[in-house]
Amino acid sequence: MIRTFIAVDLPGQVKDRIEEIIWPLKPLSRSIRWVRPEGLHLTLKFLGEIPEEQLPAIVTALEEALSGRPSFDFRLSGLGGFPNLRRPRVLWIGVPEGGEPLRTLAGTVEKALFPCGFAPEKRPFSPHLTIGRVRSPRGVEPVLERLPAIDYTSGPITAGAVKVMKSQLKPTGAEYSALKIIDLKAPANI
Repeated sequence: MIRTFIAVDLPGQVKDRIEEIIWPLKPLSRSIRWVRPEGLHLTLKFLGEIPEEQLPAIVTALEEALSGRPSFDFRLSGLGGFPNLRRPRVLWIGVPEGGEPLRTLAGTVEKALFPCGFAPEKRPFSPHLTIGRVRSPRGVEPVLERLPAIDYTSGPITAGAVKVMKSQLKPTGAEYSALKIIDLKAPANI
């Protein structure tokens, strides 16, 4: 069995900048498990534990669905939490620009994987970058008080590929590796 998800990766310099933002927040609460920089990605669909022999069908379905799909740019900006910042379970950075193409891409992934036995998500896709998971609401107030003051907006980030990712859970946190990279088509120069 392989723990698997579908994602758009981020460039190293964006991950480094986000780590600079997170670093001063880490000592403020032990109740938050922060995502390590190498683990930062935009999840399009979480598949969970799948049999390894199902992987070729998943890859084929995605390659067919994404063939000719153009790449696009998006930006990260604004910090928040799900379900809200009063009692968050997840801390995130939003996608105020390029969110609609990400929603469309996630919808394409959903439709492609339905015949492979993956039910559509019950909630609508909300583009975001998870930066931390709240283990307990106790002691998170110092972090939540600082989040609104953090002013971060990335430059344009190109979603140029969709990755089928493997997630290995370890005591030190999840480790991710790409099982397959499906390139999106570069837009034609005008």
